[in-house]
Amino acid sequence: MAETNEAPARDPREITWPYEHQLAAAVRAHDEMVKVLVLREPTGEEVLEFGLLEGLSADQFFPLVSKLASVPTSTLKKIGARDILSLGTVLSRFFVWAALPPAPSTTVSV
Repeated sequence: MAETNEAPARDPREITWPYEHQLAAAVRAHDEMVKVLVLREPTGEEVLEFGLLEGLSADQFFPLVSKLASVPTSTLKKIGARDILSLGTVLSRFFVWAALPPAPSTTVSV
């Protein structure tokens, strides 16, 4: 039996961390203008801290993104609706899909 060193194929729905979100318009954060929010992957502790086992709610959005992107909540409240909806969709998708079992392999076992 031949051994392969190939990594399993990634699920195309999976988010690559850090996740970079290009804002429609720059906002001020920490005394500088920011055009891209860079979010790190949430830790297991944060999943529990923010109550994310069943997905992301509107009440959890600003505190979570503020922590993951290291920007004040006041900055996030100034970004446009399209950015809020896009970020919310990406994060919600992550929490739902991360809870699913891995996608079945498409390679044949020998």
